[in-house]
Amino acid sequence: MEAFADLPDALVQDLLAKALPVAEGVNRNLQLLRQARASLRTEAERRNWIRRKADLDVPREPSVVGIDGSYQVHRLTAVDLCAAASVAVEGTSKEAKRHWEKPHHRMWVESLEHSKNVTNTLRGLMISMELDLAAKAPHDLVLLDGSFIILLIYLNQGLTSVGEAPQMLRDEFQRRWRDEGVLDRFVGLLASDRTVAVPKYSGRNELKELLSINNLPETDAKTLATLLLSPGEYTSPLPIYRFDGEDREYHLPVHYCSERTLNTINQHLAEMRVIFFRPFGWVPAIRLELPKPIASSLTRLSLVLQGIERQFFSPAVIEPYPLFLADRMVKSLGAGVAVVEQTVAQHVASDSPDGETIMLFLQNYRTEGGRGG
Repeated sequence: MEAFADLPDALVQDLLAKALPVAEGVNRNLQLLRQARASLRTEAERRNWIRRKADLDVPREPSVVGIDGSYQVHRLTAVDLCAAASVAVEGTSKEAKRHWEKPHHRMWVESLEHSKNVTNTLRGLMISMELDLAAKAPHDLVLLDGSFIILLIYLNQGLTSVGEAPQMLRDEFQRRWRDEGVLDRFVGLLASDRTVAVPKYSGRNELKELLSINNLPETDAKTLATLLLSPGEYTSPLPIYRFDGEDREYHLPVHYCSERTLNTINQHLAEMRVIFFRPFGWVPAIRLELPKPIASSLTRLSLVLQGIERQFFSPAVIEPYPLFLADRMVKSLGAGVAVVEQTVAQHVASDSPDGETIMLFLQNYRTEGGRGG
C-alpha cells in the first residue's frame, strides 16, 4: 500500500499486528462507558447538570461569524519563509441580516533569518489578527476556534520571545500590539456578551467527578457529554477545570500588562463557565466556553445555543459551520506559502549568475505550521 511505501517491511508487519489489540482495548473502554450510561446520567441529573434547550425562551435568529488562524514556517537553507493569517467566515442564516457576504482576513508574510524565537512570536501575531477580526465583527455571536486560555498562553509566549525574534517580525507584532490595542481587545473578549470559544479538543475535564464515582477508565469531558446528553440538551454552566499543579493565575509579561489588568484577566477567567451542548443526535457534544455575561443570562445563553444549532445542517459538519469553513481555509495557508516559496526561488535564481548555488540556499528541509497548518 502507498501509505506504507516509506516504511521498512518489518516495521509495517509489527504495526499491523498491533491494530487488533488496540481495537480491542478501544472497544472494551467504550463498552464500559456505554454500559454505565444510565448510572452516569442519573448522577448528572442528581447534580442538576443536564438541561434542555427547549426550556429556554425562543430568541430571534442571531448573526454568527467564526474565526480561525494559522501560521507557517518554511525553513529554507538560508532563510525562514514565515506567514500568519486569520480568517472570519459568516455563518448560515435564514432570517438574520448578513454583514459579511465574503470572508474577511488578516495576513502577514516575510522571509526572515533563522531564529529559535520565530514560532512563538509568529503564533502571537496570528492571535492578534484573530482578535482584530473578533473585535470588528458586527455579528450577534462570534465563535473563536480554541479556548480563551490557549489564546492567553499564545500571547504570553509571543510577548516573552518577541525581544529576540527577527526584527521584521518583532516590529510587526509590537506595532499590532500597540496600534491595535491587542491587550484591551483580549480583555474585552473575556467580558463579552457575544463571544464564545469553541475548542475542538481540550484536556480539561469538567465532568471528571463522574468517572471516580463509577470507577471508569479515563475519559475526556466531550466524550462523557456525548454519552450523557440527548439531542437538544446541554450541561449546566461549570467552572473551567484546573489541572493539578496548575498556577492559580495566568500571566503576561509585566512590561506589556499592568498588574491591575492582569488581575482583571484572571478574574474574568475565574468567572468563565463551560457548557457542553448536543444540538442533534448525529453531532458529538460541543464544548463552549462562555464569559460571565453569557453564562449568567438565560437570554444570552439561549441566543448562543440558537446560533450554534443553526450552524449544523449536515452530518458531514461536526463543528459549527463557519468554524468548519474557516478551518479549511486556513489549512490552505501552507499551500499558499509553498507557491510564494517557488516564486521566490524562480525570481532569485533568474536574477543570479550562479543559479545552482542560489537554489542550494533555497532548499526547503522542514515546514512547520499550526492552528490549521
